Amino acid sequence: MTTIIAGRFLSSEQADHAVEQLQSRSIAPDDISVFYVTPAGQHDATPIGGDEQESPGTEHATHGAGTGALLGAGVGVAGALVAATAGLAAPMVVVAGLGAAAAGAYSGSLAGAMGGTMDAGHHAIRHAGMMVAVNIDAAGNEREVVAALRDAGGIDIERGEGTWADGEWTDFDPTHPPHLIEVGLPDRTPP
Repeated sequence: MTTIIAGRFLSSEQADHAVEQLQSRSIAPDDISVFYVTPAGQHDATPIGGDEQESPGTEHATHGAGTGALLGAGVGVAGALVAATAGLAAPMVVVAGLGAAAAGAYSGSLAGAMGGTMDAGHHAIRHAGMMVAVNIDAAGNEREVVAALRDAGGIDIERGEGTWADGEWTDFDPTHPPHLIEVGLPDRTPP
């Protein structure tokens, strides 16, 4: 396995500038790879494949929605029982109970689904953009490579392990969460 440092750029001009910066620091062209990472959910459109239209975090939403619906319905039924003990007429109790259970189930499922997707968000997500990757095993100075990527406008600088062949990171997986060593500002505009 090869140690690889990569930075994400918001434009191809920034990526080109990063390549110039790296080459000016004696990094060989065969140790630099430039490629585009598509947005999450679109990785299956590339030859590498990937997430088959799955958005990050959605695998947890179904469980959260089910749990939230059960809890919400339970709260709704409890509310109906309170209304019944308060002395409301029987038909009103049934209607109030059904309405409260339905409203509780809906709001509970919504809250549960949102909580499920947010719980999954603790993993770093690979964002779309131009990537400039450097074979550190051949290039040498990791600190200098990170500085060159950052100075050229790189954001989300990561360290990875992979296969490097013919000047390319051949087993790059866009669905694998990056191991970030520096996180940039997502709303940073190119120079």
